[in-house]
Amino acid sequence: MTKNCTIQYRQVKTDNLGPMFDLKSVVVDVLRRSQGQTKIGESARLRIIDLDQDNSFVILNKISNPESWDEPVFAGQLIQLQDGTEVQAVLQSLDEDTNEFILQNLEIGNQARVLKGALYFGIVGNHLGIIEGQQVRGRILERYLTALLQQAEELEPGNSIILNGRFQSGDGKELAESTEITVAAERNNGALVETASQVVEQEAGRMKRDGATVFDVLKTLGWSPEAIRDLKAEVPDDGWIEGFFRVLIKKKRKRSPISRATINEALRNIDPADLGLRGDGTEKGGIVKLATSRPVKTSGSLIDPADAIEQIVNALREWSLAGKIDCTFES
Repeated sequence: MTKNCTIQYRQVKTDNLGPMFDLKSVVVDVLRRSQGQTKIGESARLRIIDLDQDNSFVILNKISNPESWDEPVFAGQLIQLQDGTEVQAVLQSLDEDTNEFILQNLEIGNQARVLKGALYFGIVGNHLGIIEGQQVRGRILERYLTALLQQAEELEPGNSIILNGRFQSGDGKELAESTEITVAAERNNGALVETASQVVEQEAGRMKRDGATVFDVLKTLGWSPEAIRDLKAEVPDDGWIEGFFRVLIKKKRKRSPISRATINEALRNIDPADLGLRGDGTEKGGIVKLATSRPVKTSGSLIDPADAIEQIVNALREWSLAGKIDCTFES
């Protein structure tokens, strides 16, 4: 069996890391180091990081064969496990004729850890291809690599690994300088969301996944709960509210362009399906991330790590040969 997976392109932002920084080389160097009598690359236990200090463990699990580490590509599987001994499940057959299915707690044992998700990646220099999981997204990979390199004292305090996306216009051409970004929100027919934390990239990503409504976006823009309630009260029972928001930069009375570099970083973890870009008239079809869809072998609901990594490397090679990325596979 196979499953169509989206392979995204990412590139390390090196502005604060120095012109000689090479992510693939640094990661390999760290994995070759030892803790006690064991090399980090030989023990998955040494690659466990509790990023949020909540017993949700992120692990660089499956990695390339060490014999290949001097070659251009390093690849791996990042998994996230949740500590706990219970999961909720329905044990009845879904073909059973019943008025309801009973949700039960299922004990999985003290030695088991529940898999929250997995991400697959390949690195060539500072270029990456990734296949995200439903729970393990590119942001988790950024945080894991930052923590790994900080522990190894390869990153200066305050620096972090940022994996920028590569955006193109809807027709596949290089993105022109743009004056505004438009973000569409889902129409709201129901309850007002009471809380919204930060107006940051991960909050926008959460809104996309949860189906952000106009009221959600207004709250992040600083509307008070009272103002939102007043607006909601004006919506008739059989009606709805829709919104279309623009993000732009202004200097005095003139609009200033938003640079490609800003777009590639600020929107790297947001689904471009929710974005439209308006500039000199050439991007009316919106913007797309540099990505490709490939069939990947599966075993049950899990994708095959070896095939996922092979497809990622193939995608990087194809983008390189097509001149879409400045990446070389020479040793």
